[in-house]
Amino acid sequence: MTKHEIKAELKSRISDMELVEAAYGEAAKRSIYIGSALSLDPCGKYHHMLSPNGITSRCIRYWENLEKAAEELGGWLETGDGDPLDNFFCLPLGNTPPS
Repeated sequence: MTKHEIKAELKSRISDMELVEAAYGEAAKRSIYIGSALSLDPCGKYHHMLSPNGITSRCIRYWENLEKAAEELGGWLETGDGDPLDNFFCLPLGNTPPS
């Protein structure tokens, strides 16, 4: 997916975001589950930095585009506390994403 397509998908899910109460000294935020790393990654793999099978340029490009799209909407990506394969798109409270 291109950054434009990813950004459109993230933006379409903003209205479904849930409030996440402040924890561990962090501020409250809005968040939505966007998928497992295994389902989001174009190669269907979890790329650990010590993995012998490496990461492809296609996968690198996808994850960079996902991160940039989230940032352009005023948000960020987080992984799950219980399962680091879970990925969430987060926004600060009161943020109105740009068009």
